[in-house]
Amino acid sequence: MTREEFETKIKKPAILFQVGGFRPTDSKTASWIGKVMVGEAGESWPESNGKPMIPICQLNLKELPSRPDNLKDIEFISLFIDSEELPNDQANGDLWLIRSYANIEDLVEIDSPEHEFPIKAFPLKVTEVENDFPCWEDCPTEIPEEYKDEYYQHFPNQEGFKIGGWPTLIQSEISWGPFNEHPAEPEYVFQIDSSEKAHLGWGDSGVAYIGRGTKPGYKDVWTFSWQGM
Repeated sequence: MTREEFETKIKKPAILFQVGGFRPTDSKTASWIGKVMVGEAGESWPESNGKPMIPICQLNLKELPSRPDNLKDIEFISLFIDSEELPNDQANGDLWLIRSYANIEDLVEIDSPEHEFPIKAFPLKVTEVENDFPCWEDCPTEIPEEYKDEYYQHFPNQEGFKIGGWPTLIQSEISWGPFNEHPAEPEYVFQIDSSEKAHLGWGDSGVAYIGRGTKPGYKDVWTFSWQGM
């Protein structure tokens, strides 16, 4: 197998989010970290263990230049977590909550609780990455012998807050990843890394991963996991 053939088999495009560093727009549906401003009419701010959940992000997928196939029927996402305990592998709604919306035009501004959240809010700027490569453990095909010793030098994984591409693994494959059994057969769709700037941490400099079910009848099943150093 030539290098070009191998590269073609494993590369994926990704959307990378830059945290802050520019003036935000007035749009309530713009992508943000640390802030959620909209939802469906009648939706209220979610709570966990009797307290308001922390807003992790809102993502306007409709504005993106590209997105994974498993997100093409969704135009907007918001993500929240429990204020005291980090979720890890619980079902959606238990210590964490993702809300997805098919039509951004249906969204309205929702009231944020009078509560001081630990995460600092910043707008997100999009950069398109043409080639993102899997970590060693995620590689979907046999790695040619000549690249095994210097795999990451030849085929780097793009770290950061991103949609699509390949997850940036820290320990091993994600608990609900393709090599592990899960009834929904989830597929990774985006990740959020720790951000000192936004005061967001997943353990010790960790990364959170969000997946969506691919098995028929499980499209609305979302999965969440994180790994730390």
